[in-house]
Amino acid sequence: MRIYLALMFGLLVGPSSISLNAQTDCDGADHTIMAGSNYFTPPSLTISAGETVAWVNEGGFHDVNGIASAIDGNPFDNPAAFSLPAVQGTAAGVCMGAHTFTVPGTYNYDCSIGNHAASGMVATLIVEATAVECNDALACNYDETASSDVDCLYDDGSFNLSQGIWLVPGAALDPDIDCSMQPGVGILVSMNANQGEPVTVVVDAALEDYINGLVAAGLLTPLNGILALSALENALFSFCGNTLTGVAGLNTITSDWDGSLWEIQALGFNLAPATTLADGCPDPAALNYDPCANPDVSMCEYNSIECSDALACNYDSTSAGITDCIYFDTDLFTLDETDYIDLFDFVGCPDGYAGYNDFPVPLGQDSAGSPLTFTLFPEVEELWNYFGFELAAQDVTTATLSVCGTTLNYNSTIFGLTSSEWDGHGFPNSNFGTYLAPSSSYPEGCADEVACNFDACSHPFTFESCTYVTVGTLQTADGDTGAVTVTDGDILTFIASDPAEGNTIEWYTECGVLEVDGNTATLTATGTGDCEVCVTEGNAEGCEDETCIAVSVVTSVGEMASPAWQLMPNPAASALQVHWNGPAVIFDVFDLHGRRVHTATLQQGNNLLDVSNLNPGFYLAGPAGSTPKRLAIQR
Repeated sequence: MRIYLALMFGLLVGPSSISLNAQTDCDGADHTIMAGSNYFTPPSLTISAGETVAWVNEGGFHDVNGIASAIDGNPFDNPAAFSLPAVQGTAAGVCMGAHTFTVPGTYNYDCSIGNHAASGMVATLIVEATAVECNDALACNYDETASSDVDCLYDDGSFNLSQGIWLVPGAALDPDIDCSMQPGVGILVSMNANQGEPVTVVVDAALEDYINGLVAAGLLTPLNGILALSALENALFSFCGNTLTGVAGLNTITSDWDGSLWEIQALGFNLAPATTLADGCPDPAALNYDPCANPDVSMCEYNSIECSDALACNYDSTSAGITDCIYFDTDLFTLDETDYIDLFDFVGCPDGYAGYNDFPVPLGQDSAGSPLTFTLFPEVEELWNYFGFELAAQDVTTATLSVCGTTLNYNSTIFGLTSSEWDGHGFPNSNFGTYLAPSSSYPEGCADEVACNFDACSHPFTFESCTYVTVGTLQTADGDTGAVTVTDGDILTFIASDPAEGNTIEWYTECGVLEVDGNTATLTATGTGDCEVCVTEGNAEGCEDETCIAVSVVTSVGEMASPAWQLMPNPAASALQVHWNGPAVIFDVFDLHGRRVHTATLQQGNNLLDVSNLNPGFYLAGPAGSTPKRLAIQR
């Protein structure tokens, strides 16, 4: 029976830390001591056991320390421990708290703040015994010689029981949490602590449900659960100094305060008054979760970032908005630089990408906090569509992205949400078998395919360092340098300028039979259609350049009207002559990445266009609606 009653008592208790009997109202005290700048007044006071002393702070920040000397650190060894927390005083006086002294003897105390004690803020209380009548062994002031229990004291005020006591079974504690009092797995029970009467537990429906829950969880046997509730309804308790005593029938349990809780070691239960625990947040999802504190949901602090977009770098599944989303968070490159996509994998670079063939698709944001998007220039989209990459163009124009560290997240309306990892230069795109790379990943070099020092792996659109073989002029024996028209079987002579020293020239054509004699060649035209006679000049290192004259071969003189359009010379330097046999039309020049770099209006007849603003290299040029021709700019 003793064990069962002890178990019941243990279930009522729970772990914590305590501040001793601090009161917020000094009314009703039998004696008052004033505290101020390095003084307690009176510094010595004699009272009778059972009387209450209050302290009032008239100025400064002071406490009442009856535990250990603030001067030498040695314990005061007072008959019973007492202390009051620090309070900031005012001239009107602020109540620091009160304490009822029941144990006779001499009590020393000081102010432990700063060097106040060393400056003289020390004092003494002498508690004289009084004649009491208490013959109840459970009481704090039990006197075996007394003839009645009219003066019995069951709560000496060492602990404040007004907020109840936490009861926590040791078997329910989380071993990963560094405290022995975890209110979240316990229950807070109320106490009846009436003067002159033993302390009792308030057994209500909540406590009954808790005990039944312990039984259901296997922490109590069904029999012990019944006995626990029965004992708690009838048990009497006393709180005397640091000692808790419980009596139920003939069974007694005693436990000493260990500084933070009473432990019923044999039964595995901890208990502590709620006033000994700090208040804290009970929500594990909160930033300041504290499982060792009195639960107070108002103290919980949560991540204030709102980002429910899974594409974002700071995605939070618990948030409800997107106002704080971050879509670019990396040190690999910046949003200020241009980014490039490759769709034609013609050249493999051992360290990097073949930038000469890449298309510019800059990453950017419409506004701060929005997902990244591509800018697909109309000329690039037009070229992609021309080469059959309509799906890629659609995907790029509709995709949203984020770059988070070394990961690129790609939300495609076609392929869904995918991701790729930085490979040292860019992000591979498995959907199209290509890559996305920033400008800073490309080395400087020459990206012009016709240059002598062409480097396929260099930065796109870099031509400043390019070097070339400059081919001489090409003309017919009649001095024509542009387009010529001949009939099937005609013979036409072409003359190329002498090559530079050490260079050689080669001729080729598909217009008929070409007989070559050094820098002169004679064409015997065959068939019909448009073709070219070209001469290529190259140096010993294999670098070469070419110039051509367009030839239209017709079947009779009657057909010898000008072709729909021709351009000359080709290559051109700063002036381009375009012959157009039709109504006014727009003439466009595109670079090999599909960007429109020059535009003009053609009138019927010969048109002289200024192309001096174009960088050396290859272009596609032609009137709107016609098949473009390759144009070389060379200087």
